[in-house]
Amino acid sequence: MRRLIGVAFGTASLLALSSTGTLAQMPPEWPGAARAVLSELEKGSPMAERPFKDEMRQGWTLARKWRLHNNRNTEIVMAEYLAMVTLCRWSGCAKDTVAGKSIPARANDVKAEKKRYADTYAMVDASFAWLNELNGPGTEAAKKNAALWAKDKDVSAADFAISNIYALGWLLAREQPDAHRQAMMMGIFGLFVNEKAWISDRCLDISKVATILDAPPKVESCE
Repeated sequence: MRRLIGVAFGTASLLALSSTGTLAQMPPEWPGAARAVLSELEKGSPMAERPFKDEMRQGWTLARKWRLHNNRNTEIVMAEYLAMVTLCRWSGCAKDTVAGKSIPARANDVKAEKKRYADTYAMVDASFAWLNELNGPGTEAAKKNAALWAKDKDVSAADFAISNIYALGWLLAREQPDAHRQAMMMGIFGLFVNEKAWISDRCLDISKVATILDAPPKVESCE
């Protein structure tokens, strides 16, 4: 499988920005929000020089198919959209692949991962324990993220669709070839789900990135 971004960066409430109900049209503010988030995550990396192409539309389509397969509806939330736009940009999503696997295959991976635990809260707790065990250069943010996200486990665990994205992120993180890139990948998906995360030495807040009207989308620093 093609490695996600190689995660070559030295440097992602339930993202309750809803998707305008059952409408098939992408919310107009979402592409700009995704571009702002990815630009922040890619800052200082070779990916920052790569122009955006069709990832925003591809990610929307992939997110809707992912949600339809798992939930039998297409009312996606922004966490799902950001995750799929990111995968389309960093590892490609031709033929509806999610990090190199088909949607059914990845969905089965997520389902199996969640079934390993008594419930999604236990899965989230296990992910925190895993983050706290990561060691070595570039893993300093892992323990900070475990502490940050543990303040409200409902965000990652209470909703079926969001817990799927969190579980997917944890699976992809563990597929990375070293502890630094594992911590980075988990930070990125944790950011999408929890709206806040430590990415290397920066604490990013995306809670308002798509909600500020009449202003360019902006990723903020955590308070």
